[in-house]
This record gives sequence, structure tokens and C-alpha cells, in this order.
Amino acid sequence: MGHSPTKLAFLSLVSLLVLGLLTKFLFISLNILLITLSIAFVFAIILFSNSSNTPPGPLPIPIFGNWLQVGNDLNHRVLASLAQKYGSVFRLKLGYKNLVVVSDVELARQVLHAQGAEFGSRPRNVVFDVFTSNGQDMVFTIYGEHWRKMRRIMTQPLFTNNVVHTYSGMWEEEMDLVVRDLKNNSKVRFEGLVIRKPLQLMMYNIMYRMMFDSKFESQDDPLYIEVTRLNSERMRLAQSSEYNYGDFIPFLKPFLRGYLNKCKELRNERLAFFNINYVEKRRKIMEKGVETSPGPLQYTITRSNSSN
Repeated sequence: MGHSPTKLAFLSLVSLLVLGLLTKFLFISLNILLITLSIAFVFAIILFSNSSNTPPGPLPIPIFGNWLQVGNDLNHRVLASLAQKYGSVFRLKLGYKNLVVVSDVELARQVLHAQGAEFGSRPRNVVFDVFTSNGQDMVFTIYGEHWRKMRRIMTQPLFTNNVVHTYSGMWEEEMDLVVRDLKNNSKVRFEGLVIRKPLQLMMYNIMYRMMFDSKFESQDDPLYIEVTRLNSERMRLAQSSEYNYGDFIPFLKPFLRGYLNKCKELRNERLAFFNINYVEKRRKIMEKGVETSPGPLQYTITRSNSSN
């Protein structure tokens, strides 16, 4: 029995729709299957790595590791609580990075002292690379020849017995000034004060007198206000949780472009501030041959000129 052309066209249309739905369903199912297999494969790798010869630790999740579990606030209390659960040596996986935490005194001595050369390099991140020109300072540079050179430059003008004897009188003078200011300030007796502020001024004056033969008159000194603002902003940017994901998950680094531009602007502003107010003034004094108390800056400039 034959079928009319209209019925054949209708049956063909229905067949195409059914075939299309089946194809779409199979395609979606295949994608779901592939995603499920990928997740299972990642978890299998994680479980296998945890069962191998690595320290114990909380189970990481794909891509993020333990970052979402511990957050950006890895303070000593969080680490102490994890040590109670996983032992004195445990592992945290932050993104693609593996961190081993040691909370035992003897093991810490082994890491910091007995094997200090192996563990001497401090981990760097994208923000500190901006502020330190890719780790060219002494704190964040890789342990090696550059680090030893920076240590020699810092040790001779700052950390020798001769320096201690030379500047001990100045240190005592600055401490006496803090005590005197507290005695003369009548508000302290009735209103109290934040002791951190005068102590901060004292430390700044000690460092700047040693380095630049210069000091700040008070907490209201415009130069002091500006230098503390620049340093506080640098610390805020360097310790912010806004950029941590770029260190832990590399493919997210492009989203840090605006944040890193802020860091570069602050770095350039700090360099310009110190060059204008301290470095250039010191160079001019040295070029005129005026004798002032030598400081680390004078030693560094002299060393740089002699090497040129």
C-alpha cells in the first residue's frame, strides 16, 4: 500500500526531528561523560599523589587546590590548627603550587639552619617582582652570588661592631627624645596615646639618620607624612588578597593587569620621592666635598662610582 507525498513529507520531517533530538542528546551526554571522566581523572591524580611519598594534608580540589579551603589568611592560628590535624609536617596545595608547612622546632632548625642553603630562597610573587625589579633586592633574590653581593653591601655599613659603636649614641638620643616628648605632652596623662606612633617615628629617624644623615622633625613633618603614606600603600598592595589568585592559578594572571599597573605607578612614585629628597641631595653634598657622617648610601654611591 503506497503513501501519499504529503504523508511521506510529514514522516520525513518527523524522522529528521527525532534524529536531531537524538544527536543533540547524545552530544550533551558525550560532553557530560567527558567532563565527568576529566574530573574523575583529576581526583584520581590527586588521590594518587596524596597516597605517594608526600606529606599529608587537606584534600585539594581541582584547579584551586586548598586555596578556597584556607583562604588568603594563612596566619599562624590557621597553620597551628592544621598541624594538630595533619601533624608537624603537612602539605597545602594552593593552585598549582605545593607548600610544605613545618611546625616542629627541631625540623624548623633543620630547614632554617642545617640546610639553610637549600631553603634560603624566599618565594616570590607577581607583586613583589614589580617592587623589587624581579627579585633584585636582598630579601626576595634567589640565594646565590647576587644575594651574597647584596649581603656584603648591607653588612658593612649597617651590621658591624664598628657601626654599633658609631651610632649607639644617636640611637640613645632618639630614644631619649621619645621619653622627653611623652613627659612634656600633658594630654598623655589624661587621654593616653598610641605608643606605636612615636616609636615608629623613632625607628624612621634612626634609619634615616644612618642612611641619609637626615631626620624628621615630628609626626607632622610633610616628608614624614609622605614617606609613611608611600610605605603603607606599598605594604597594602603587597599583602592584599586581590592578587593571590594570579600566583596560584597562572591562567588568571591577565586579569591582574590593572592591579599590577597600580603597583608600577607606586613604585615609580616612591623612587622619584627618594631620588628627589634624599639620593640627589646626598650626591650633591658628596660632589662638593662636604664632610658629613658617612652612611650606607654614601658607601653604596662610592662603591658604584669606583666600579664605573
